[in-house]
Amino acid sequence: MTEVTTPAVDRDRLVAAIGSALGNVLDNELPEITASTRLFDLGLDSTSVLELLLQLEDALGREFDNESLQMSDFETVGTLADFVSTQLDA
Repeated sequence: MTEVTTPAVDRDRLVAAIGSALGNVLDNELPEITASTRLFDLGLDSTSVLELLLQLEDALGREFDNESLQMSDFETVGTLADFVSTQLDA
């Protein structure tokens, strides 16, 4: 029998939280944010990436282990949602 695990936080909720945080950080109207939205295509830079992480930590009430972050975690909203999910499950 295969065990099915459910993530502690729904991925759609994480994508929505990231979209909301992106709107705050970039302070402008964003197109529809999906899991495949490429983060740096939205105008993020190194400073706004840090702001984004802080916004997400505040919104989700959890600090992330920034030492484990990889550039690949910022490829898309989905990859960032996956990183955040692993941090919330830890």
